Amino acid sequence: MRKILLILVFSFSFILAEKVEVSANSFEADEIKRVSLFKGKVYIKKGKDEIKSDSLKIDFDKQNRPIKYKAVGNVSFKITTSSQRFVGTSGEIIYWPLKKKYIASKNVNIKETTKNRILKGEKIIIDRVSGKSKISGTKNKPVKFIFTVDE
Repeated sequence: MRKILLILVFSFSFILAEKVEVSANSFEADEIKRVSLFKGKVYIKKGKDEIKSDSLKIDFDKQNRPIKYKAVGNVSFKITTSSQRFVGTSGEIIYWPLKKKYIASKNVNIKETTKNRILKGEKIIIDRVSGKSKISGTKNKPVKFIFTVDE
């Protein structure tokens, strides 16, 4: 068990060695499948980014570096890019550390706090590198973009 925890602590470094903190009611690790599972009141913090969810699955590569984070169930998050701050909720959110990209899906509601805009859709992609966001809707649930215009 000590070996698993040691591997987990060292594997939570990103390219810039930013510290990642995860807390949950329970934790499981599978070294063969290279997967860690956190369940119950999951809280993850990486730099200025925070995610809360019911569960979190982290997939690792052969060098025990995280390649994918998937938070599911009652997801709430705060994501900061170089120029924007997003606060929102969704059914799930996936973070790809190598691409520095978040993909929130399933009834996504986000407030972009720096410009006081509200974004709603079924899928929203936030690219931390380019600072771009992409929103997708469905036939029955179109994208909504709510903002104030100063005149």
